[in-house]
Amino acid sequence: MANKKSLLHIAQKLDVIEEDLETQQKRIFFSRVEDVREESILILPPFQKGFTMPPHIGRVITAKVVAERVPYVFEASLLRFISDQIPLWEISLPERVRKVQMRENVRLSIIINTKLELLDPKFNGKVLNTLSRDISAGGVQVVLPENLPIGTQLKVSLPLLPDFTVEAKGEIIRLLPPITDSDKLAAGIKFLDLDAKIQNQVIKYIFAKQAEIRQKEREWAI
Repeated sequence: MANKKSLLHIAQKLDVIEEDLETQQKRIFFSRVEDVREESILILPPFQKGFTMPPHIGRVITAKVVAERVPYVFEASLLRFISDQIPLWEISLPERVRKVQMRENVRLSIIINTKLELLDPKFNGKVLNTLSRDISAGGVQVVLPENLPIGTQLKVSLPLLPDFTVEAKGEIIRLLPPITDSDKLAAGIKFLDLDAKIQNQVIKYIFAKQAEIRQKEREWAI
């Protein structure tokens, strides 16, 4: 168990993670520790792409910090919104923090041309060209051009870089119906045969893209 006092300090960068319960998609908001008190922490209001998270008193947030290149996650409650020259959130001091492993659930929201080859013989090798919504080392969420049942197996081709294309057997494990009239059916696909080397490459790609996004957000905030 990590010592919270060694993790949280003034100017510590942190990410606030919000998950949509309907779509199970996660959004990352950026923030920074402004002060650490005996029973609370002052942070900048979490923001993302020009949008600031609403300060609903009592809401529980999930935050991630990095210490010595190791990510840690903790939960805290929003105690107070301080409206001053520099607006601040006062959140509770977490009793516990936990170390986060670089596992399959590290996700990145990204739109990439994706090819799906249906493996069931009844589809006669049919190929669907579509777009991704997010990726991880364990799978990908894609827009589904046509309705396919859970359990459908397919070959996924996902070009992340000019010299790096993820090709793996996958299985549809989740269907996400459209939320609005303009939305489309989506599917969560789990990779079935991605080896550890490729998984690590995907994780490195995700972390690099997340770092690019953070840098752009911070430049926007200046």
